[in-house]
Amino acid sequence: MLLLAALALTCTALVPATSASAQAPLIWHAGWFAKTMCYQDAREFATSALTRYGYRKVYSPPNAVVGSNGSTIVEVSFAPAQTSWSPSKFSKVYFTVTATSNVSRSAELGRNNVRSMIVAQRYFDTC
Repeated sequence: MLLLAALALTCTALVPATSASAQAPLIWHAGWFAKTMCYQDAREFATSALTRYGYRKVYSPPNAVVGSNGSTIVEVSFAPAQTSWSPSKFSKVYFTVTATSNVSRSAELGRNNVRSMIVAQRYFDTC
């Protein structure tokens, strides 16, 4: 809930107050997936996916990264899937990718691109 409040504040900060009422309503697309990886690398996977698609990091709470390109905001949150885990050993990590924009297609594309980049990232060695 706190992350959604922070995301709403970030959305508000990106739209000037004088034009906020003239803008189309915000539309969001979200999805989640699980990936077996080292939890300690989750932030780096999320940040590199955001950067790859032109989203500048604007907020970084403990279990998430929020990026913006000026018109679309993409938030990637992550959490270990089990209660017993080690940050430097392979385990399942849940990711949620949410994108918000005034243009549905931009939000959908942002979510899909970032999500597919995180899913495709692989290790060459171990953690």
